[in-house]
Amino acid sequence: MRQLIEDAIQNFGYAPEHNVYWFENGAEDEQKPYFVTFDDGDGMFAYKEDNIWYTLSDPIAPKKDCAKRINEFARKVFADASIDKIVVEYNTEIRKELSTLLAPEYKVKAINYTLVWPVTDMSKFDPELPGKKWKSIRNARNRFYREHDVIVKDIKDVSKDNLHSVINRWEDGRGQADGSRGDITYSDSFHSMVDSGFPGCDGARAMFVDGAVVGFNAGWVIPNSETYYGAIGLHDYSVQDLGQMLYLEDLVWIKKCGYPKTDMAGGEKELTSFKNHFHPDYWYKTHAFSIARA
Repeated sequence: MRQLIEDAIQNFGYAPEHNVYWFENGAEDEQKPYFVTFDDGDGMFAYKEDNIWYTLSDPIAPKKDCAKRINEFARKVFADASIDKIVVEYNTEIRKELSTLLAPEYKVKAINYTLVWPVTDMSKFDPELPGKKWKSIRNARNRFYREHDVIVKDIKDVSKDNLHSVINRWEDGRGQADGSRGDITYSDSFHSMVDSGFPGCDGARAMFVDGAVVGFNAGWVIPNSETYYGAIGLHDYSVQDLGQMLYLEDLVWIKKCGYPKTDMAGGEKELTSFKNHFHPDYWYKTHAFSIARA
């Protein structure tokens, strides 16, 4: 179905995760991927695990039709009496519209958690980090590069075993180090991206500190836009200020490449607090919730 998916993305794609390779590699261990199609060429990424469906990102459709497509999908899958729920993540507008479209026998359940997505206008970002507002990041950068030997390499030149090890260490340290919900890491998708060689990514890079690979960045251009999506940024918490420096490396690289904007991916409260140190220009929100029988 690759051509069908690529055609849908080319015609209607607009969301950060409208990427066929991310979809292919995004299934967790017990999930099976499905591409949902509609008569007019719209589509939707979905996964199924036992009696639960999951959707990945918005439908690949005109924005005005997204809630309608989700409603159609819900009617289809709930025709199977064994299906308990559909787990989704959509913005506030889609969630509200969906609440009015669903048939009375289905309901939009309470929000499980909300993700905040920071967007930076790269014309306003100066890699020299001038001024008072950048003082703490600037001082951390100067100290980091003074105290450590730092090298950034194309990720294709790094062993997959080393990259898998970074993911494992990130997963082990994530909840304790940054306050995130440690049970929600989706590490299978990152391991799959490593195994497949980061297809669909622009400029995937790994950071070495004092000779050891400790983190990596990867992303792609959001379809039908000039906005770069900083989709993947993982590190192993092994060095002071490593998270800040990996994030800064990504911003500097994006600036150098000439992308006018960057979406640096969604996160919960602690991760949002971290990203706010880099002064994004605006934010938007998505909400994780379920659709179930009433």
